[in-house]
Amino acid sequence: METNNKNVLVIDDHSIVRQGIFLLVKKHFLNVTIFEASTLNEGRSIIKNGNIDFIILDINFLEGNSLSFVENLSIEYGDSIKTLIFSALEESIYAFKFIKAGANGFLSKLCEQEEIIHAFSKFFESGKYMSDDLKERLLENMIRKSGATPIELLSLRELEIARLLVSGLSNNEIASKLYIHKSTVSTYKNRIFEKLGITNIPALLNFLNVN
Repeated sequence: METNNKNVLVIDDHSIVRQGIFLLVKKHFLNVTIFEASTLNEGRSIIKNGNIDFIILDINFLEGNSLSFVENLSIEYGDSIKTLIFSALEESIYAFKFIKAGANGFLSKLCEQEEIIHAFSKFFESGKYMSDDLKERLLENMIRKSGATPIELLSLRELEIARLLVSGLSNNEIASKLYIHKSTVSTYKNRIFEKLGITNIPALLNFLNVN
């Protein structure tokens, strides 16, 4: 597939993902130079030092999630750099937050290779990519105009902890995994329950599955 000369930065903390994207892009797209970063800070440095056109970005890193990174990128560079979120996390929960923050699309890592190639082609060509399901959800949201759903009121950190809670991890295990204090996990848990109007983990699981 032909493209104009493009510089693409892949920011992901898993080397196998970065290598996979590199091989896929090199095989199917011409005139594309790939840059790689394993952390958000490393990504910021490359952006400042290079003429980056496109960013393929994961959500969760050891230094935190990338939502504020996207927000700051949008403020500082406007529409000159296009960002595609590439994550295994649920599109229905996370895509709206990142698009609202300034991302130009969302692609699931769970897609088949053919869909990923198609998505990259659309992204490099138009600077945007959304699945048909996401487009439909966005349209429904615009038509409904009824404000945010309860699940959309959760911050990314709250969503992350909610997912860990329903996976069966204890507060201590979550604290260890996220490098935060046990009491902080309890605070987040109480805040999540309050925002969603629930009182237990089964109700939280149902909320995440439905929304």
